[in-house]
Amino acid sequence: MRGLGRRGLSIPVAVFVAGAVLLAVELAASRVLAPFFGNSLYVWGSLIGVVLAGLAIGYSVGGLLADRWPTPSLLVAAILLGGAAVLAIPLIDDPVLRWIVEWDPGPRLDPLFASIALFGVPSIILASVTPIAVRLRVRGVANLGATAGSLFSISTFGSIAGTFAAAFWLIPELGTDQLLAVGAGALFAGAAVVAFAERLGPALGCAALAIGGAVTLAVVDAPGAGGTLNEATGRNWSPIYRLRGQQEGPRADYSGFKVLYRKDTQYHRLGVVQDATERILRFDSSFQSAMDRRNPFKTVYDYTDYLQLGLAYNPSAKNMLFLGLGGGSAPKRVWRDFPKLDLQVVEIDPVVVKVARKYFHVPTDPRLAITVQDGRRYLATHEKRWDVIAIDTFYSDGIPFHLATYEFMQLARSRLAPGGVIVTNLIGSVAGEGSKLFRSVYRTYRAVFPTVAVHPVNAGYPFDPTSVMNIILVATEGAAPSEAFLEQRWRRIRAASPTAPDLKIPIENRLARVIPVRDVPTLTDDYAPTDALLLE
Repeated sequence: MRGLGRRGLSIPVAVFVAGAVLLAVELAASRVLAPFFGNSLYVWGSLIGVVLAGLAIGYSVGGLLADRWPTPSLLVAAILLGGAAVLAIPLIDDPVLRWIVEWDPGPRLDPLFASIALFGVPSIILASVTPIAVRLRVRGVANLGATAGSLFSISTFGSIAGTFAAAFWLIPELGTDQLLAVGAGALFAGAAVVAFAERLGPALGCAALAIGGAVTLAVVDAPGAGGTLNEATGRNWSPIYRLRGQQEGPRADYSGFKVLYRKDTQYHRLGVVQDATERILRFDSSFQSAMDRRNPFKTVYDYTDYLQLGLAYNPSAKNMLFLGLGGGSAPKRVWRDFPKLDLQVVEIDPVVVKVARKYFHVPTDPRLAITVQDGRRYLATHEKRWDVIAIDTFYSDGIPFHLATYEFMQLARSRLAPGGVIVTNLIGSVAGEGSKLFRSVYRTYRAVFPTVAVHPVNAGYPFDPTSVMNIILVATEGAAPSEAFLEQRWRRIRAASPTAPDLKIPIENRLARVIPVRDVPTLTDDYAPTDALLLE
């Protein structure tokens, strides 16, 4: 066969590229699904399972085809077809994902069927490249094992390179859709190398045209500002609301909002959008923070005011630690309302910090320090004691499990000053379907703190404990003061700090009912099924 002498390097190059692109696509796939299904364990389990199934099928199909048509043209065709399948993903993902959401087979099957629909075919085609290449390189039975082993090894090294390149550089720098276009372009280039080495003129021409198309799409899909949110991207697809059949958080639809900024960071598919009155920060499948453009300190999402309950329970506080920044609505409001209070914010995503300062008017001030670090790691490495610790790390489809366990609560309690309190934002139901995560977190807090007060946000009249809402927990080592005493105390605080929010309703909404916890677990580092509890 032609090309197996001086042109023989083209085949290992193609195998390497196919392996690299396959794993890069798998990583990018999590960001494709995130706006609709979040970034949960179910999403990653679906993606890994589908890609592994694609490998199994692709190896078998590729081997059968190679035995029947052992020609370089088959290899070039497989690579070109794989590139086309990858290139199609950013063109069809929105309608496919919207259809699956409307069909709604369930919280576990949603991401599974989405993974099959979008990534099953590319995985099968790209997996077929290596067995086809093995068939072309084999000279006889004597070198079959060495040939197969070396090419599968090259493919695996390609997968390693693709994984590191996508995770450490390509996704944060290029964006998901652009990465898929670049990956398709790399496959087309690999096909061109083989076609050139094998002197397949028509195939080389097709590869060159495909490279041009991939480059064009990569440029068009470059992340940044411009455009408006369409119906698909303008909705809050957070599963916790969608699966309960309720309105999706503060608003159901942000379509038509102007896009100011978008970027795939190390942790989120992040976007900043606005209309004439509001500016919104979006993570993955939900909208996280909002700012009134005419008054940057005005409360838009009510739960941010509830975080100041920590100061009502501990009025002598001199400092306050926030775990989680988002758009900075709560920290900047406390910074303005209490000019003698020292604040520290810990945020894991450096892009979020930049966005909060640039787009959401979070001040640069020594009294509002911001550290880029995981919240638990920060508490473990800093022994400073805090009067109030506010935890607001809930994202589109759950909470970082390591910030909700018994061990974490013990660590956080050890960083409280005498009389200190922890105030935490959760999303869920107080009772009934959808309450298991809240009740499990509550049980975990009660295992560490003698007093845990529950303040549902916007409880409404009559109060429906089964509806999805923000829920604020206040944990303290002392007894909880009465509602009347808290209201009186907060009135005195507002007299000295008149811009502080009115917490009369948040205080009155404190639950007096017993929270049943016998059917939910205490969360530990060893067992914290937060993804499952959220959707049950």
